[in-house]
Amino acid sequence: MREILPHIKIGSLELGGVALIIDDFELFDFIEDYLIEECDIEYTWRSSVNRIGGEIITLYFSNPTTSEQLESVLLKLSSKEIEAIYRLNNDTQ
Repeated sequence: MREILPHIKIGSLELGGVALIIDDFELFDFIEDYLIEECDIEYTWRSSVNRIGGEIITLYFSNPTTSEQLESVLLKLSSKEIEAIYRLNNDTQ
């Protein structure tokens, strides 16, 4: 997995497909809306892990969605906006 934006990592899965790890529920909600409503990209399923301060959500995408395609649309987002959304639930002063 490699970080493509603050608090967002992407990687290819061993058996095919792509995983997108998002470090906060509020940020996940924003990314989910963006991918579905603006980019017409839907994930196959998701999982989450609780942590202190919230949860980490992993979105799984099956073929034909590629990591290059996801990275291309996500890099259109502002890193500053991503960080601001993350800070709503994660005060990192």
